[in-house]
Amino acid sequence: MPPFSAHVRAAARVRPVDVAWAFAVRAGLAVAVPLVVLVATGHPAWAGVATFGSFTALYGRDEPYRRRALVVTAAAIGLVAAVVAGTLAALAPAPEIVAVAAVALVGAGATVLSNRYRTGPPGGLMFAFATAVTSAIPAQPSDLARNAALTTAAAAVSWLIVMSGALIAPDAPRRLAIARALRAAAALAEAPDGSAGLAARQQAALAVERAWRATRNTTRTRNTGAAHGTSTARDADDGGSEEILVAHAETELSGLHGHDPRTAAELRTLAARITRRGPLPHLTATATEESKIAERRMAATLLRDRPAAVKGGPLWPAAARVAFGALVAGAAAGFLAHTTGLGHSYWAAVSAVAVLQGASLRLSVHRAIQRAGGTIAGLLIAGAAVAIPGGSWVLVALIVVAQVIAELLVVRNYGLAMLAVTPLALLVGELGHETPPLDLIGDRLVQTVLGCLLGLTAALLVRNRAAGRHLDEAITAVEKATADMRNARELAGLVAAMREAYEVAAGEPGLRPEVTDRVLTAEREARSRLIAAPGQ
Repeated sequence: MPPFSAHVRAAARVRPVDVAWAFAVRAGLAVAVPLVVLVATGHPAWAGVATFGSFTALYGRDEPYRRRALVVTAAAIGLVAAVVAGTLAALAPAPEIVAVAAVALVGAGATVLSNRYRTGPPGGLMFAFATAVTSAIPAQPSDLARNAALTTAAAAVSWLIVMSGALIAPDAPRRLAIARALRAAAALAEAPDGSAGLAARQQAALAVERAWRATRNTTRTRNTGAAHGTSTARDADDGGSEEILVAHAETELSGLHGHDPRTAAELRTLAARITRRGPLPHLTATATEESKIAERRMAATLLRDRPAAVKGGPLWPAAARVAFGALVAGAAAGFLAHTTGLGHSYWAAVSAVAVLQGASLRLSVHRAIQRAGGTIAGLLIAGAAVAIPGGSWVLVALIVVAQVIAELLVVRNYGLAMLAVTPLALLVGELGHETPPLDLIGDRLVQTVLGCLLGLTAALLVRNRAAGRHLDEAITAVEKATADMRNARELAGLVAAMREAYEVAAGEPGLRPEVTDRVLTAEREARSRLIAAPGQ
């Protein structure tokens, strides 16, 4: 593992973003609607529970609308189930003990499902958060149905907000996916050789695959329309242009013509044109690209359009880390609360789950640095926000603003997002449950640091041995497919899976240098075969 200073530099890195405002505004609106309704009707104490339904809007960020509908629906169902689990824990004879177990189980299960079906951030964190908070609120049996109804209603509103863009700009997610594929492919011109460039090639491969998946709906719709005599010339032109653009990105990814800076500049120019309104640029596909497009059209016809699941992989060790970390952090925080009177012990368990959302120990270290550092700085902002007079309506306004800022920052850096997430969490808790600001700040600081430390301990103790085994299997599969070379598409997919497995395994201690050499050799030979026989 690299020295701690290298982890700090990596944790402080700010990522560039292309689209953030639309998602942030959607998330802010999703939170605002239930809060305004509840405060206006005199039920501000219910706002915390309803907010968990609003977290539905945090999922399916840039997915095409068909897949987004599936992801957001699954997130809504999961959040309602998490609130129900937390409420049941609060009703149990020993709620403190049951709550810790519930957070651990929900966090682990949600992490497995989020990773398996690639829902993206925030992964399983919000489900654990919903369970933790509702388990800490004293409840009566009648509260179970009320909490489920509040969460369901807020989730339904969020679903409508998230999907509303389909009426205004139905092709926006598809254009964005294509633009990202072009930019990621262009970035390969500046990527270093060797293991340092593996991450860039993996990101480009994933971006190209997402772009193909995004254009699949267009292909199927156009083919269906043509079969019924309803396809228009513009549909055919736009769909064909989209496929050619993605094929251009894949050609650059393959390295067929080398990674020339001039070609990279052309791809970036195309990406900028695509993200603007108006007709797509009309391009001519090469013979190789026509073959790729025909192959993709056949796949779109034969395959059902469903979220792609990750087959195999070290999913269960990641879930075990989450469960163990949440159990230990929750138990330690509960003991600390019992002996010192410190409140909000669930924050420690949630912090542990947040740290352990990373796929490897290295990413968990980055998350711990970001969450702890961002929380400490965010508490200064939170102290000022909580102290602002004005009652419930001022709190609602501050919560919505904090939500928007958090979503603008989280795509850039998780630590920066904590500057807004920290006051957001405290402000939501203040609605209907006033607590002295100093007590809130003290609880948040101690519990967050405790949870981060215990989360890292869990990542160290629960070794992800499956990561190395999965990488070895992925390398062997690439070597075998390269030797056989029966299907170019299959080989390209296996290379992407190998890079992904390497990214996880490289984040765990003990990876041997010869394994990296084997990955680079397998990738180089596979790319040579793909370039030599692109149309197979």
